[in-house]
Amino acid sequence: MMRPALSCSVGLALLVCTVAAPSVAFAQADGTRIPVANKQVVSANPFLLMFEYANFEFERTASQKASVGFSASSVGFDDATYRNFQAFYRYYPQGASLTGFYIGARGGVHRVSNGEDAGNALGLGFELGYGWLFGAKRNFALSLGAGATRLFGGDLGHHSLTIPTLRLVNVGWSF
Repeated sequence: MMRPALSCSVGLALLVCTVAAPSVAFAQADGTRIPVANKQVVSANPFLLMFEYANFEFERTASQKASVGFSASSVGFDDATYRNFQAFYRYYPQGASLTGFYIGARGGVHRVSNGEDAGNALGLGFELGYGWLFGAKRNFALSLGAGATRLFGGDLGHHSLTIPTLRLVNVGWSF
């Protein structure tokens, strides 16, 4: 017959093993997501359209861990406008491109105009973000991100300028 202190210790040990076993098994997982069958996402920010800002993005899977794409945006302030067209590369360390955390590089052409005056520059930058795919077929896309782009060359000459890159809420379709 077991003594009460011993049976209590055995019961506590069984309880700890029961609670801790699933978390230990989960901790040994490789941390990757299941890759999605969809190979591309088309997205834009519908909320910023109300503020005369438009952006469009196309992203396509290049491998299980990476994607490539392009983006274009335009914003107007009174009679001044800012436009850009950029290509990008995104790396998804969890192994499922188009969904989850990503880090990326981007580069492209930027144009600022004010009435008759206009200037062009090249830009290189980086971004961090997170993308989700929802729905039964994972067709509804939502993403957030931020980064910075360094403008140089063109009409800037030997000068340079760093601007923030924001993807507040891009909503789109994955197929």
